[in-house]
Amino acid sequence: MSVKIAAIADVHYKSGDVAACGRRRSAIADILLLRAVHRLNRWVKPDVTILLGDFIDDPASPNALDDLRRVKQVADLLQSPLIAIPGNHDPDVDTFYTVFEYPGQVVDVKGVRFVLFFDPAEPKHNARRTDAGLRWMASACEGHLGPTVSVQHVPLFPPGTSDSPFAYTNAKDVWSVFAKCGYTLALSGHYHDGDNILSRGAAPSVVVPALCESPFQFAEITIDSSNVQARFHQLALSRELGLMDCHVHTPFAYCQENMDMALSLVLAEDLGLAGLAFTEHSGQLYFDDKTFWSAAFMPTGIDTDQGKVNRMPQFLEQARKFCPPAVLGLEIDCDYLGRPVVRPDDLAQVELRLGSIHWLEALMKPEPDTLRAGDEMIARLERFLPSGIDILAHPFRAFGRKKTDVPSDLMPRLVKLLRQHNVAAEINFHTQETGEDFVTACLNEGVKLAFGSDSHNLYEVGELQPHLDLLARCGVPSSRLKEVLVDLSVFSDARSGEKGAKGVSVDRSVGITSC
Repeated sequence: MSVKIAAIADVHYKSGDVAACGRRRSAIADILLLRAVHRLNRWVKPDVTILLGDFIDDPASPNALDDLRRVKQVADLLQSPLIAIPGNHDPDVDTFYTVFEYPGQVVDVKGVRFVLFFDPAEPKHNARRTDAGLRWMASACEGHLGPTVSVQHVPLFPPGTSDSPFAYTNAKDVWSVFAKCGYTLALSGHYHDGDNILSRGAAPSVVVPALCESPFQFAEITIDSSNVQARFHQLALSRELGLMDCHVHTPFAYCQENMDMALSLVLAEDLGLAGLAFTEHSGQLYFDDKTFWSAAFMPTGIDTDQGKVNRMPQFLEQARKFCPPAVLGLEIDCDYLGRPVVRPDDLAQVELRLGSIHWLEALMKPEPDTLRAGDEMIARLERFLPSGIDILAHPFRAFGRKKTDVPSDLMPRLVKLLRQHNVAAEINFHTQETGEDFVTACLNEGVKLAFGSDSHNLYEVGELQPHLDLLARCGVPSSRLKEVLVDLSVFSDARSGEKGAKGVSVDRSVGITSC
């Protein structure tokens, strides 16, 4: 039976000043962990997740336990069983397990036995397995017929098989017991560069890189009987790709969870983005939350009298402080008559116009009519797209939210309209899946594509790996990305001209929500 293991090492979270992070991005490490948790839950789906220590950066800090609890709060969102062991930057073992649940020193998952070690430290950040630890290492395997994994914080590998400066001072003795007892894998952290020794064929050992240092990696390991495979995932994008996130929300969104424009820009830089656009819901800026969520403004659009709040001036004022380097945009709602829900003078002030349809009347009835909804969508877009829309956001969102099928004839009609009006189509994975069939149709018809995270939580900013994977499945290699993706800088240059750079200060308040 195959078992999939996710392993995360060296989070090194420390609450404090983002700007003072340095190479070790400790002040945003909770966001990085949340991003990893989301990716594990949605895409990797491991059978077990192992956290390999150094959850916090400074155990002597007066906030050390609060920082550890913060990491635990994020880790609790994992949908797989969790095994957590402390590292040398964490509190002592007893204190550590007052925050995290003690898993025991032996954990069996789907026939794989995980043996946990809390070995004493040695000088120069090394470790030593005591005689009692070696005896325990041998006895923990007795009677178990399946694969066995040795789990520890400091890297365990045979002498001479890794360039890691950290190791066991008695590694030869430890590895002798490892081999004699038939251990399948040694799984460790601590060495921030990491080392997939297994993939090099040097030894059955994986040293997981530090999550807190670029490119912010974690490991996926599969054990199928005696066959073991390992790969490293990274949260950061390759900066050489020049990717831009066209769809990032702000604190002005009713549906945002912890957004912060300054911190979004910090994350964009850390995670390898070439740029991003702040694109707030126009309907949420003009109307109160009750009027927006009930779609009460949709019949008469911008002329609706009820629930008016008009926060547009405040949004534009705040967003301009960060534009540039960000692109200033709006996610413009479309009313039931196909008119943009935005005032012309406000529209003229933004650089990027992201259009969206959130509601279709035919789908809001007690018995939704999907065929009629398709006709309704096309009729509205025939008026909406020529109004100055640059990118159509999450084209099939209204159907996905109602969990109804998209009419078979809608996609080719939509792609034809996008091509006719030179409007790009957004690839969007926020609470939905963009399909290969739609992307292929756009590519075949020469419709440009745009990557949007649709970020409502900071961990989502620049999370464009699913977008890259989708294009790869559609036959678009990274070398062709510039051919098929729209360039957000075009809108900034065309509509606003040259602007002076503005300073960015960060007032951070990071929330948390379920992935």
